[in-house]
Amino acid sequence: MLTKNDLTDSILNECRIIVHLYGHIPEGGLDYRPTPGQRSTLELLQYLSYDLAASVEGMVKGNWDRYPDVAEAAKSMAAEDFPKAMEKQMIYVKALLDSVSDEEFMTREAEVPWGEKHKLGRALLELPYRCIVAYRMQLFLYAKAAGNDKINTVNNWVGVDWEPEDEKD
Repeated sequence: MLTKNDLTDSILNECRIIVHLYGHIPEGGLDYRPTPGQRSTLELLQYLSYDLAASVEGMVKGNWDRYPDVAEAAKSMAAEDFPKAMEKQMIYVKALLDSVSDEEFMTREAEVPWGEKHKLGRALLELPYRCIVAYRMQLFLYAKAAGNDKINTVNNWVGVDWEPEDEKD
């Protein structure tokens, strides 16, 4: 059974990996945009700087009223402010999840924005956790597509730099 502490640790680890990947965006990579209708790397970082905390807050507090305001505020975040924004978000998410009892995590009902209702623990898996994993992968792919051919699967899944033995000099 997944515990609240397990989910908290997994969410915070995803954030750590995202900050690691941020450090691997190549020069000029902030402007990378796969197609005109998709976010640029900078816009993805801005989104990542608030979405997790705003989504967890919406689920835990049962109120999504602040989401549009934090989304708008993030549009002015400079790329160099991203690690600090992620650190702040991690602290807030941990505090939010710490405020929930294990009993509430397992039994309290929560609603995702599109109307589905689940127990809070599952709702946190269905939206904030799944989103942070997906957007971590997107950031990895953006860094690769923008020109960083040195990062690999280990950067993406573990958040460390690693070179396979057969590729070392």
